[in-house]
Amino acid sequence: MRFADVVGHARAVGRLRRIVVADRVPAAVLLLGPPGIGKRLVAEAFAARLLCESPTDGDACGGCAQCTRVAAATHPDRRLVARDEDRRDIRIEQVRETSRWLALRPLMAARKIAVIDGAHCLSEPAQNALLKTLEEPPPGSVLVLIGPAAALLLPTIRSRCQIVRLDPLGLGEVRRVLEARGIAPDRARQLAPLAEGRPGAVLGLEAADHAGARDEMLRTLAELSSLGADRVSRAAQALSRGALDVALAAAVSFYRDVLQVTLTGGDLPLRNPDVATAVRAAAARVAPAAVLRQLDAVCGTIDALGRNANKMLSLETMLLWLREIERSSPHPPALAAVWESAARA
Repeated sequence: MRFADVVGHARAVGRLRRIVVADRVPAAVLLLGPPGIGKRLVAEAFAARLLCESPTDGDACGGCAQCTRVAAATHPDRRLVARDEDRRDIRIEQVRETSRWLALRPLMAARKIAVIDGAHCLSEPAQNALLKTLEEPPPGSVLVLIGPAAALLLPTIRSRCQIVRLDPLGLGEVRRVLEARGIAPDRARQLAPLAEGRPGAVLGLEAADHAGARDEMLRTLAELSSLGADRVSRAAQALSRGALDVALAAAVSFYRDVLQVTLTGGDLPLRNPDVATAVRAAAARVAPAAVLRQLDAVCGTIDALGRNANKMLSLETMLLWLREIERSSPHPPALAAVWESAARA
């Protein structure tokens, strides 16, 4: 991965290029942006440029021995730190091991680079252990931290990093990323609005289980007002057995589409164009204030599940609450009537 291979993020990439060209590389860089936006790719391009032995125009050459090893993930002076699959956090032992590794002399390149992917997953003891390295960084070492938001890290960590923020990509850029990953152009055009500037958020939808979880959630929400308690319970069971994070993300995007239609009349592109009829039907039934309550219910469920709440119970409660909000919502007046009334007043 080189800077030239990164789609979008011109502002962030330009800043990292200038840092390297001016030889003012900080001991720690914190890349911030929403999940799936491409932070890891930018971090890899930055690491490749720092380790490259024949850089050109502020970018890695892509052909030297250093670049070849970085591309193969076998470079002895680059290390990736991430949480284990069976854990929710990055352990203090991983940080201590990385700190010891950074203190050693480089084997091939002039620097050593450690990339911490998911810095917000560092436990508090792990962050405190990392702080010791940030306060006295070994010569020639660079730490690249990746996270969604600075507030998820201790202030003492943030203050010792140079922060680089990544913005969401445009629709055209998202399509380019998806097509580069082998997705057919027509399918990429369908998925791009769902990404909301984050290609990584929709790449998994090509997997059968992910696509099934999204479709099941959208179908349930479209029929929710007419479902009985037994049907709601069965839907919650089915959703709890699938890709739950995908299903909940689909629920958020569905209600954002509904809110958008209630406020704008549906002139803007939808995130879920394949269920446009259901979105417009929901917008005709539910007032904007009620849609906001539905969004709050979904986001509250996501938060509860992040704190290890029971999946089945949380989903069933959420669906019942969404149904109750929809059934009790007053029918919203047409926007044109509202504007006419306001004009007469």
